[in-house]
Amino acid sequence: MELERQKRVISMMITMHSILSSKYSRLSNFFEITLLIVSAVLNALLFVDTSFIARVTFINPVNQQLFIGIASVIVFAISIVLLKVNWKEKSEKHRKSSEQLFILLHECRTILNLSDEEEKSLQSEEFNKRYLQVINMLEKIPDSRFNNLKSAHYRKVELSKLIDKHPGGTLLILKIKLFLTSFKEIKKI
Repeated sequence: MELERQKRVISMMITMHSILSSKYSRLSNFFEITLLIVSAVLNALLFVDTSFIARVTFINPVNQQLFIGIASVIVFAISIVLLKVNWKEKSEKHRKSSEQLFILLHECRTILNLSDEEEKSLQSEEFNKRYLQVINMLEKIPDSRFNNLKSAHYRKVELSKLIDKHPGGTLLILKIKLFLTSFKEIKKI
């Protein structure tokens, strides 16, 4: 049934967009915080006596200035790169995409649970229109990342099934079991 396929696609895309949103958010936060800390340290070094730094690090005052200057240029260059890659904006776009998909998933589940087949058919047609509209407006998944993200989604689904079978199991042990089981399935292919 088309609605079941759409439900699986939506679920997979929610996982993909969530992963990308988290990844871009972590990258953005890491580099922004690192740049702030390094900038603060470089600024503080300007006020520290060069003879004290020379005693502690054995770097003469001329080389200290050179080092601080080069480090400042590198920090500035990295901040320009951060503006260009715009990870924070990418993270937000993928977060919004996953939110829109989650609304679609909820609608899809509601339609699938309808008992009246005529009503189900009518709502399915309306859903198909919304589905196509939302899918076309979403942030695109990079082709280079698609297969890795699809694989991550299926691992998540299989891990969830394992957790359902063994609710008291330790997550690490269940992940190891899933990993080892995947090799047995490869041999069958």
